[in-house]
Amino acid sequence: MESRSTSKQTWRGFIFNVGDMNIVFPFMGGYEILPDREIHIIPWAKDWVRGVTNVRGEIYTVVDFSLYLGLAPVTSIRRATMFLLPDTSVKCVLLLEDRVNVRNFPQFAEHVVDEKVPQRLASCLNVILRDDDQDWLVVDVEQLCGSQEFLSIAA
Repeated sequence: MESRSTSKQTWRGFIFNVGDMNIVFPFMGGYEILPDREIHIIPWAKDWVRGVTNVRGEIYTVVDFSLYLGLAPVTSIRRATMFLLPDTSVKCVLLLEDRVNVRNFPQFAEHVVDEKVPQRLASCLNVILRDDDQDWLVVDVEQLCGSQEFLSIAA
């Protein structure tokens, strides 16, 4: 008897929720979930910049990602997840209310359009996928980190 295996092509992404949105950062090297650490407030920064933190002797900006998107801020910094972005030119940690997980996505998932995506997120989206009856907003990290709005932290 001949055995046939059917393997679907998939890719992996880091997933978390912001408000009622499912966010995906495509899996690549350089992301890191940091242990709890001290955040130092900096004056005259935009409200979504929660401060700076030390990561292995280097200073990283801490951005409340939900507040950056125009949603409610992270309620507890102590319980929040600190998610280090891989872009070495922009030393940034995202502060997230939700825990970060890893998930597989089908290579050829259905693409959808959603006009309710906040403008700041829409400008750095790669695609919106529909899988398992849920929409997943796939962020282009290079576009996010290169965005003038994201780089302009002074109030």
